[in-house]
Amino acid sequence: MMFKSNRFRSHQLLTAFVCGLLISVCGCSEPAKPTGTVKGTVTLDGKPYADAAVVFLDLNTGQAASVNISDGGAYAIDTPLWVGKYQVYLAPTLVDDGSVTEAAPVSIDQSVPDKYWSESSTDIVCELKEGENTFTVELKK
Repeated sequence: MMFKSNRFRSHQLLTAFVCGLLISVCGCSEPAKPTGTVKGTVTLDGKPYADAAVVFLDLNTGQAASVNISDGGAYAIDTPLWVGKYQVYLAPTLVDDGSVTEAAPVSIDQSVPDKYWSESSTDIVCELKEGENTFTVELKK
């Protein structure tokens, strides 16, 4: 009986090894997608704009990133995004200081045309390439 038990255990170990090998090979067969980062400025009628967050959304993949716009209109998204075409639009300023315990009313700056507050109506598109990208978001009244 001991002999059959050891053979059965060896068979289990061999099966587990082969399955693990197949899973690791299959999981590595797809090459990594090229990525890039983006930074730049946001302007409204040629002047720096900072009263919002800027959002980059790829409508094909659903990948998105956003960041608050700093004083002087500067922004930088350091999280790598897949290369591709991104809709660029505004969102209310993000609050992430840990002090928010319940939802607060959201307001948008009425001095900015409505089309810039939605991915479905914005006319700003950015072609993100591999590596570092610099893109000026130009809002016009």
